Amino acid sequence: MKKSLLSVGVLIVLLLAACGGSEFDDEIEEVIDLYKNDDSAMMWMDEEQITRDNADISVYEGGRYIKIGFFDLEDEDKTVRHEFYERSGDSYEWLPRMNQTDDRLGLADRKPDYQE
Repeated sequence: MKKSLLSVGVLIVLLLAACGGSEFDDEIEEVIDLYKNDDSAMMWMDEEQITRDNADISVYEGGRYIKIGFFDLEDEDKTVRHEFYERSGDSYEWLPRMNQTDDRLGLADRKPDYQE
């Protein structure tokens, strides 16, 4: 029962945060599209699960870096797999060898500029 209430609470918070909008909306949507087009990311979940409402998103350094992960809707205990993207010119590129266990840029120790 506690897990259900906690899950509902988390989803409500995420929905409210997403509804407020941010100055990083376009950048976040671009990264979600990049993620959807990444075959290796798509190996572990269905495309319909890859939505902003189902995402854990953090934006760093004024939008230079975006960390994004998606919740597995079928297994609420599954750890979210995060990917990092860096702005390169006018678009974003996936950062290889950069994840929550190998945070070579130290982003986990920084406060995000925006989070949802």
